[in-house]
Amino acid sequence: MRLLFLYFSGTGNTDYVAHYLARRLEPAPAELELRSIEWQPPGDVLGFNLLAFGFPVYAGDSPGFVQSYLEKLPPGAGRGAFVFCTKGAYAASAVRLNLQRLAMRGYVPLGGGDVIMPGTDGLSMISKDSWLARKAMHKDYDQLQDADHLAEQMGSLLSELAEGCPVGTRQMPLSARSKMAPSDRLWALLYKATENWARSRLHADAQCEGCGLCARICPVGNVAVRDGHAQFGDRCVLCLRCLHACPQEAIQIGRLTAGKFRWKGPRGNFHPLRLRPANS
Repeated sequence: MRLLFLYFSGTGNTDYVAHYLARRLEPAPAELELRSIEWQPPGDVLGFNLLAFGFPVYAGDSPGFVQSYLEKLPPGAGRGAFVFCTKGAYAASAVRLNLQRLAMRGYVPLGGGDVIMPGTDGLSMISKDSWLARKAMHKDYDQLQDADHLAEQMGSLLSELAEGCPVGTRQMPLSARSKMAPSDRLWALLYKATENWARSRLHADAQCEGCGLCARICPVGNVAVRDGHAQFGDRCVLCLRCLHACPQEAIQIGRLTAGKFRWKGPRGNFHPLRLRPANS
């Protein structure tokens, strides 16, 4: 039995949680594999029995380009699927909505959960020596209660499947068409309004040296270097990968992020190029 962890991670949190879950599931009766959607063309995702799909929550859901990726996955043909997400504060209906999308592709929804991690949008606007920055850096990332709970659920189900239990008998009940609750829709509207405001102010300041890292790591190809300076297009999803990874800390949202904290992942060693093809 093969379980594929397939995920998008903007600034390292979801990448960390995917590997954390995989470590917790090492004793389970399954062969585990982890792949970033930036490496893995959706049409080539074959040869596994179970899927664990992960993403960071944006506006109470998965990012739009992640949703487009799900729509291009091969038919599930009865394969089981889990969904996990990372959140800074509120996950809304993100897990349920994406389980529903997978179910519509023929995958059997088995469950999922959300894991609270530092919100990298807010972190980018706080002082480097603030107590919030210290809290994020010194959190015990070896003990993630939400992830442990999810891994326990997944491990139990993997054992049942290995003993011959049909996947269909463990299907999570979902409504015919999952929708956001009214409160979640309001949250999404407020988030998107803030997102649009921040996107319009994203720029590279005078510290930019034109190294091109931001262009190489952008998951949607929204950055180009022209005349030795980073330029941004209109496809930004505001994952903030470029802002946090810039070696010169030159990428800013207006004046709010200048000289402020930069997140390098839970261990301080997240390298987004590892999640991208070498020729991207």
